[in-house]
Formats: sequence, C-alpha cells, structure tokens
Amino acid sequence: MRCFAELCARAGSIACWALVTLASSASGGCFLLRVASTPMERVAFRELGPAQARGAVVLLPGFGDRPSAFADHGFVTALAAAAPRFDVFGADAHFGYYRKRTLLDRLDQDVVGPLRARGYREIWLVGASMGGFGAVAYARSHPERVRGVMLFAPYLGPKDVLQEVASTGLCKYQPALGPKQDEANFARQNFVWLRQQACEKHDVSLWLAVGSEDRLRRPDAILGATLDPSHVLVLPGGHGWKVWTPALQKLAPAALDTPEVHD
Repeated sequence: MRCFAELCARAGSIACWALVTLASSASGGCFLLRVASTPMERVAFRELGPAQARGAVVLLPGFGDRPSAFADHGFVTALAAAAPRFDVFGADAHFGYYRKRTLLDRLDQDVVGPLRARGYREIWLVGASMGGFGAVAYARSHPERVRGVMLFAPYLGPKDVLQEVASTGLCKYQPALGPKQDEANFARQNFVWLRQQACEKHDVSLWLAVGSEDRLRRPDAILGATLDPSHVLVLPGGHGWKVWTPALQKLAPAALDTPEVHD
C-alpha cells in the first residue's frame, strides 16, 4: 500500500489532491491506497431482515474512511433512532474502486443487488464527501433500485465541470458528453442526472447537508439551489463529522418518513 499523497503526486491529479485535502480536514493523517477487491465488503450495522424492515440504508464512506467511521461518529445510532424500521449497511467503497472504475459494478453486484434479492424493496444511499460522488453515480446508473439519496458535503466533480454548471445553473445545464470515460465526463453525467431529478422527474428523493465553512459549500450550493429548501441543511462548521452527524439527526426523520414504496 502507498500513501495517497504519493499516489496523487505521481498521478498529477488535481481532483485527487482535493480529496486528500478534504479527507485530512475531516480525520487527519496519511491515507493508504487499498486494493479494490472482489467482492466489495458489506458491513451489517443494524439488521432486522427484509421481512421486518421497511428498507435498507447503505452508507458510502468518504476518502480515506472505512464503513466503521459511520458507527464511530454516531450515524448508525442516529439512523436507528430516526428510522427504526430501516436496516443499516456500510459499503467498503474506498478510493481504490473509484480509481479502478469498478465502483458501480461492485456496488451493484456485492451490495445493493444482493439486498434487493433478499427482499429489501426500498434502498436509500447515504454518501459523505467522496461517498456522495459515488452515491449519485450509482443512483444515476440504477435509479430503479434507489428510493432516495442523502448527501453530506458531497464531492461533485473537478473545478472545470463545476464552473460549467455554475455558469448556466443546474436546471439549464446541457453539456456535450464526449466518449472519453474520465472523471470530468463522469461528473457531467452525474450533473445531468441531478438536473433531471432536481428539476424535472423527482423520481429519486434528494437531500443535502453541508457546513457553513466547508470549502465544498459553494459547489454544493449548485445542487442545493434547485432542491426543496426543506431538503437542504447548512450547519455551522467545516468538512467533517461534527457537521454531518447533527445534520443526519435533523434530516433523517423527515427523509425516511416518506410514504412507503410498494412494488
């Protein structure tokens, strides 16, 4: 394993450096590059089973975090209090899967797909920081499998793409999507789907929280400006759990108390 700082230096990726900086502000330290193994690990934090649970919440961690960070920082406890009829699972969707571009396949085959096969019919994704990028991407790729997405200070893409969206506003964003499968086009595809959901279809419920001093507040405001104000929360603080856990405690009761979905 190698330190992410070394990896970013060799790759020369501005986006990689941005994620390292954000992750450092949230938890500190040097992050190690992990192998994108198959299958992706799924951690059961709370499991009543599909016969008793209304649905399942899948947690996607930020850059450098493991699923256990959600339990360590009170997310699992908060979800149990706010939505006792939902089971809670963590996906070990670390940066290695993003780098290898296997994130969506592994999430589908190893996490969400098996939960659906077991009988969970209402799936919510919760993504923090980089996990928000993955949550949006999975919901875009498999909207029929996802009831809602809760985003906590999500990383939404590189600076040039954010400037594109900001220049028109999300609801008027109509990018030319090229054939190249790089991070920029991946982010553009995410924004096209967010535009469809936030401005047109509203098939997947979207919720957003960010800290008032978070460096991602301005980029995240591009999405927040298009959502129902009751679905957006800005709390004092920066990029980290001291904002995200209280935000979850406030948003989860309303988000997960929506009418049930019946197939």
